[in-house]
Amino acid sequence: MMKRVWLALGCFGSGLLWAAPAPAPVTVSLYTLGYPPFVIRDGSGPPRGIAVELVELAMERAGLRGQFAELPWKRAQMQVQSDDGSCLMPLTRSPRREAQYRWVGLVDDSSQSLFVVAGKPLRIHALADLKGLRVVTLLGSSMADWLRAHQVAFSELATTEEAYRELSLGVADAWAVHSPVARYLVKKQGVSAVPIREAMRLQETGIYLACGKHMPDEVAQRLGAAIRQLQADGTAARISARYLE
Repeated sequence: MMKRVWLALGCFGSGLLWAAPAPAPVTVSLYTLGYPPFVIRDGSGPPRGIAVELVELAMERAGLRGQFAELPWKRAQMQVQSDDGSCLMPLTRSPRREAQYRWVGLVDDSSQSLFVVAGKPLRIHALADLKGLRVVTLLGSSMADWLRAHQVAFSELATTEEAYRELSLGVADAWAVHSPVARYLVKKQGVSAVPIREAMRLQETGIYLACGKHMPDEVAQRLGAAIRQLQADGTAARISARYLE
């Protein structure tokens, strides 16, 4: 009788081991830069925007957990470069940055262009035409790197909103920025917006979720595959349309 009791307890214990909870999902720290409409920060709440929505859905599909973290952007870049479980978004892929990150997922592949006020008879056909003009762009951006590399004089501003405001007021002559950013900020102003036009396309580029080079292959591959699925099934396009159309 006692032998049967111990056998039953042994089977019960085996059942408990079999039903043990699954390990917690891997947590990925996400560092963001305010860059509407990809990352929009309104007050003290969590960020939103095209990149935020896309990456959150990708994390869910990949069985991962994303956690937004706060650091100044320069420090965040250094943190991600040395870490194995964190990412930056949005980050423009450029030759200078290529070897510093693992480019896990494409968020947007639009162009970077020069925009001018629509009503001004300003014609820009080549970079030489910018001589004597005030060109503005976002502080520390890939666009700033590009202008510097091509020996174009420019001013760096802290936010894209400030750059659009300077262009609207005539303080700046041209604004170098990603096309969706320009479209979004004009749309956000509504009927009071100063219309702008693309004067010159500078380069085709990609905005990415960029992670640390030491991120485990399995984690990066799951996350990258989830982002590609969202692009392929039209989810990414629908997210973008809500902000831009």
